[in-house]
Amino acid sequence: MDNGSERVYGEIGRYQPVPWEHIPDLGLYMDQVITFITRAYEPLYGDSTKRYLSAPMINNYVKNKLIPRPTGKKYSRVQIALLIMIVALKQVCMMEDIREMLRVESEEEIRALYDLFCERQSQAIREMLSLRSALSPAMDRAVFASAYHAGCECLLNAEDFENEP
Repeated sequence: MDNGSERVYGEIGRYQPVPWEHIPDLGLYMDQVITFITRAYEPLYGDSTKRYLSAPMINNYVKNKLIPRPTGKKYSRVQIALLIMIVALKQVCMMEDIREMLRVESEEEIRALYDLFCERQSQAIREMLSLRSALSPAMDRAVFASAYHAGCECLLNAEDFENEP
C-alpha cells in the first residue's frame, strides 16, 4: 500500500480480524462483549463502530436465535465469534440472510466458519486496498460492493442455497 492509500484508508490496512484463540473464553458480560467487539472493529469502521453493537441489539440477536442465550449473563467465545461476524455481515445483509449464513450447530463448526470468515475478510480488505480503476476510489468500491451484494442476494434467494459450494 502506498503512502496515498495509507493516508486515505487510515487504519483499514492495519486491521486484522481477531483470531479464535484471542477471543476470551472465560465468559464476558454484555458490556465487556460490546467493548471487545467495538475495539476490534474500530480500524474498519472508526467512530461508527459504536453504533453497530448495543445491549438491545444483542438481546434481539438472542431473542431471534442468531446467537445462543448467555450462561449466567456471560457470553462465551462461540457467542462472541458469532457477534463479530454479525456486526460485519449486517452492514450488507438482512438478519434473515445472516441467520442462513450462520446456520451451524457445534462449536467446531462455528470455529471453522469463523476461521474462514476471518481469512476471507482479510483477503477482501487486501484486495480492496490494491484495486486500481479509472473511477474514483469511492465509486469503484461502491460498484464492487453493489455487485457483491447482488451476488449474495442471488445465492441467498436460490432454492438450493444449502447445496451451493
